[in-house]
Amino acid sequence: MTAVLTRRRAHLLVAVACALAWLACWAMVATGEGVAEDDGTVLRWLVGHRDPTATRVLGGISSTPVDLLLVLGAAAVVAVVASRARSWWPLVVLGTATTAAVVLAETVKAVVGRARPAATAMLGRPETGSGFPSAHTLVLGAVLGAAALSVWRWTTTQLARVAATTTAVGLSAAMGLSRLYLGDHWLTDVLASYALVGVVLAGAACLPHPRRDLGAAATRPRDPEPPFSDRRVQRYNLVRTPSVVVLGQSVAIAGLMPMLRGRRCSARRRP
Repeated sequence: MTAVLTRRRAHLLVAVACALAWLACWAMVATGEGVAEDDGTVLRWLVGHRDPTATRVLGGISSTPVDLLLVLGAAAVVAVVASRARSWWPLVVLGTATTAAVVLAETVKAVVGRARPAATAMLGRPETGSGFPSAHTLVLGAVLGAAALSVWRWTTTQLARVAATTTAVGLSAAMGLSRLYLGDHWLTDVLASYALVGVVLAGAACLPHPRRDLGAAATRPRDPEPPFSDRRVQRYNLVRTPSVVVLGQSVAIAGLMPMLRGRRCSARRRP
């Protein structure tokens, strides 16, 4: 019971931290300061560096068939995990995360009502409606993150855990980059989506296990109390599990910022 409470407390802390990050993005969008100052710079840089190969790849990532394929793939992974674990908890996590992501995306869009970039900067059919946050990035990140969370929770093989987490981070980052490259969203739209992904995954990780799993766990002999150093490592892993996907996604996008800031400062120095 103590371990369960510790795990939930750690996940709640991650959810609060991600919620504060989202509030920071919203504040920057409302004031036009901070990272929001570079929204236009990032968009102009991406528009100026488009090429046919990148357009085909990144345009395909945002296409409906690819999105559907990724969602079905994540659902298949969760179904396999649930079957092997003989528990419906992974399916509940996936359904809860997906529903929460869709509801959050539509609700925040309606409340914030931020305009998207100009249609002339978009590739393909222009997107309409509010752009904050990016629904594509939020929903796909939540689905892939829920699959990685299920693998991490129910699999003891480190290779499977690393593969699931790396795939979730890579595909979610690719989706965010795709939305920026196509000109459908500003940078802060995508960063806010990653913050909400963290809230969704941390909340999903707090869901209680099925009763039969708790009953089975109660019949097993209790493990001896680990040393203090081992407990610290365990707590670190509990915090890292729901947040590693979000951190990887944000780093992949934010890695462009130093280069873009340098170009912006050099442009200001020109007479």
